[in-house]
Amino acid sequence: MPFDFVPTLSQRRFLAGRRTLQLDNVEGTVIAVESGCLWITMENDSRDIVLTRGMRFEVDRSGRTIIAAEEDSRFGLLEPADGPEGVVARTARKLAAIFRQWAKRKTFVPYY
Repeated sequence: MPFDFVPTLSQRRFLAGRRTLQLDNVEGTVIAVESGCLWITMENDSRDIVLTRGMRFEVDRSGRTIIAAEEDSRFGLLEPADGPEGVVARTARKLAAIFRQWAKRKTFVPYY
């Protein structure tokens, strides 16, 4: 499909058990676990994401992202492709963020 997201591997990492890694403003980066177990939390996000071997997660917001290893873990950080696929993925994320903000707004209707 022309709109498939094709990330490119930017770096591989090893994180010992109970260690953390702090990343700032990595929106669009995909975290792909090769072995171990990672716990991911993001700034202004109430979700807790737990990834095990073979799982991936795309960071969907800017701000601080913290990756904590529950056990010795190997993972890759993948950046979006620079070609048309990357542009489409970034545009989709921006539109989703705009719609999330729009959905949160409160509309007051006067009662007569």
